[in-house]
Amino acid sequence: MVTLREAERATGIPINTLRKWARRGTIDSHLEEVGDVTLRMVSMQSVQRRAEALGRPATGSAAPAERPASATADVPAEPPPGTMLVPVDAWNKMLGQLGNLHEAGQQLAEARERAAKAETEARFLRERLAELRERLGTVEPARSEAPREAPSPPPPAPVPPDRPSTTEPVWRAVLAGLRRRRR
Repeated sequence: MVTLREAERATGIPINTLRKWARRGTIDSHLEEVGDVTLRMVSMQSVQRRAEALGRPATGSAAPAERPASATADVPAEPPPGTMLVPVDAWNKMLGQLGNLHEAGQQLAEARERAAKAETEARFLRERLAELRERLGTVEPARSEAPREAPSPPPPAPVPPDRPSTTEPVWRAVLAGLRRRRR
């Protein structure tokens, strides 16, 4: 008879499973008091029979004398050259950081795309503004196109010195053009 912990080490079956089997009576067991502690003792033969009956492999970390020679031959003494052992927490942290970098890269690509669209729109609006200014006569045409049919409107009134404004003449010209269109 062995303790549950010893049976777990020998077979690889979790203690909770062994305890459940013992309570149900599917393996031979009894309680044994050692000082102030009560231990559940189980029969190794009945544990192995139960594991085989359920199709569970009963392999665990048995004592070194009970280990087969092939089990020790498969485990390398040191990691292969060029490899490094990394703690799981550090590995998970690194994976999280890689995920953050990937997400940041996607956001950067989206921002670049939006910036390119905004630049294209700004260029279009500048060209449109220049055309409107040419049509309204506020700015001399940058290039000569077909001759105008209608005379250009008079230049806007000068801005009083006490109230400097750069947009007022443009708005006056736009409104004057809209009034002429309505007629």
